[in-house]
Amino acid sequence: MKRAGLNCGALVIIVVAVLFGMPLMTRNQTTQAAAAIDYLNPVVPCTTVYVSTQAKQVEWLPNAHGGRDYRYELTAYDRCGMPRQLLIQVTDQPLAPDTYLAVKTKGQKVLRWQPVKRAALPDKIRAKLTPGALEAN
Repeated sequence: MKRAGLNCGALVIIVVAVLFGMPLMTRNQTTQAAAAIDYLNPVVPCTTVYVSTQAKQVEWLPNAHGGRDYRYELTAYDRCGMPRQLLIQVTDQPLAPDTYLAVKTKGQKVLRWQPVKRAALPDKIRAKLTPGALEAN
């Protein structure tokens, strides 16, 4: 009985360590596996980050219904100005160049995005997403 209690305790410690450790391993990973892990992990919070589509390379792939999927690997900034890499995939029509987006994420999983005006960006992010700052990245 004592051994079963120790095994259960060890299992709980391992599960907690994995749940809290995985976000550190998936950060800045722009793979679908990282997005799926973060989406399923109950400890990963939903946050809003901001990106600019200015001067970014676009990769496109044909999709199942004859259109194109456009993939953008962008540097996103949270409200504190901390950067991270993020993959945004858009179906059938590319994003307009020189657009600012507010992106709702759960870790590396993009839940939704919407265009925002430059004036609506938080001050710390506006400074990082200016054209000169983007070229320095």
